[in-house]
Amino acid sequence: MIVCGASVAFLLGTEVTWRTLALTGLFPCIALLLDLCFVPESPRWLAKVGQEKEFQVALQKFRGKDADVSCEAAEIEDYIETLQNLPKASMLDLFQRKYLHPMIVGVGLMVFQQFGGINGIGFYVSETFVSAGISSGKIGTIAYACIQVPITLLGAMTMDD
Repeated sequence: MIVCGASVAFLLGTEVTWRTLALTGLFPCIALLLDLCFVPESPRWLAKVGQEKEFQVALQKFRGKDADVSCEAAEIEDYIETLQNLPKASMLDLFQRKYLHPMIVGVGLMVFQQFGGINGIGFYVSETFVSAGISSGKIGTIAYACIQVPITLLGAMTMDD
């Protein structure tokens, strides 16, 4: 799905200015923000904050009128009770000496990932095609946007086998 959005952005970017392209990114954000009004409360969250009646109603709504939710409700309540008995952790706990190496590796991988891979290709796609001898960077960008979705689908299908 993200590849489809990126391809649409590449295609739009060949026809509109960067400011217009940036403003078009507001539309999905506004749509998602408005859709939040229609998202029902999570039964687990309702149970966690102690709203027992609303918890039962929300769970029944998710599973259907005729579904027996008593077993699942008991399981959720047991899980929440177990969570409340666990020791509380804070952000400062991540900076203990025993977590230092995994934190450095994890954050380092996230940072260095931004310097390579598909991001580097996508950011410089038009310049890359011009350097390769294509007369216009727009043609290369359009070709990249059109080929990106099928190649990603092929990759996903071969990985999931």
